[in-house]
Amino acid sequence: MNTIKSFFNRLLNANTLQRQLYKHLDTDAFRPFPTTQDLGEGMSIVSEVICGYRKPRFLMDNNTKCAYEFMDNDERLVTVYRNDIDWDSQQSFPQKAIECAKRLSFHFPSFVKRFQNGVAEVIWQLNPDGRYYMDEDGFGMTDDEEINIYGFIDRTGTAVVKFQAIENYKQLYTMRQEAEKAVQQRTKTKKSNR
Repeated sequence: MNTIKSFFNRLLNANTLQRQLYKHLDTDAFRPFPTTQDLGEGMSIVSEVICGYRKPRFLMDNNTKCAYEFMDNDERLVTVYRNDIDWDSQQSFPQKAIECAKRLSFHFPSFVKRFQNGVAEVIWQLNPDGRYYMDEDGFGMTDDEEINIYGFIDRTGTAVVKFQAIENYKQLYTMRQEAEKAVQQRTKTKKSNR
């Protein structure tokens, strides 16, 4: 019985922390800056400039008044884990791109897109194209190719479909359908357990 009580206390504390984070991010200190972007369906993302680029740091669920850290100060994903990545789809990638995924590094320009039907597409860049490395005079450009993997997250930033390389946008559409179905199923299960 103590184990169950401890589990529910941790859940309650986590929910309380998410509400406190939301209140902090919803203050006047954050509102005047163009750091908060509407993602639709009552969701927002608060970005922070790190290494000269605007990075998606916190997801805000404006309906539940909870916020979730999506990426930490060291540019590592917080709500996505190694088992949320389809490693087989990356077999042809250069080792440095695979290492970036293993470290859960969100260093290169990556994006959380709009929410539709409870999920948002995430474009995670593991390797930028060579222009990323050049200076203002055009020196330093490399022959690197841009490498992205794609996945879908729910309103808490949890991966719903594994991040993977895609060959065409039909595959991305199929991934979206799978993600939406998983979120709908989870919602039905929660309602039936009440």
